[in-house]
Amino acid sequence: MTLYLDRGQLVYEYNALALKRSVARSTAALPAGRVRIEVETVVASPKPGSAAQIVMRVDGAEVGRTSVPYTLPLAFTATETFDVGVDLGSPVALDYYDRAPFSFNGRIDKVHVAYKP
Repeated sequence: MTLYLDRGQLVYEYNALALKRSVARSTAALPAGRVRIEVETVVASPKPGSAAQIVMRVDGAEVGRTSVPYTLPLAFTATETFDVGVDLGSPVALDYYDRAPFSFNGRIDKVHVAYKP
């Protein structure tokens, strides 16, 4: 999965091993300056491989959403990495494949990942 800014728009993509891609893109560009970006993933059930709903928010307002028909039940490929501000593994999104490693040129103050069963 990847979350990135492209030409000012916030984009989220869930790439299920290139078999199915689910994409959410904000309709408007993000405002200049400091913003709080949230991505909420709600899995349909605790059963491995369940569907999920993804909601993107900027400063608390919803800016995009997508449905993921199935999630990967175990893990992503061994060649993938957990990156912030750059995609150092194989490019997750086709939209920035030719621009890899697609480094973010802004400032990221904090990243917080939480799991709520």
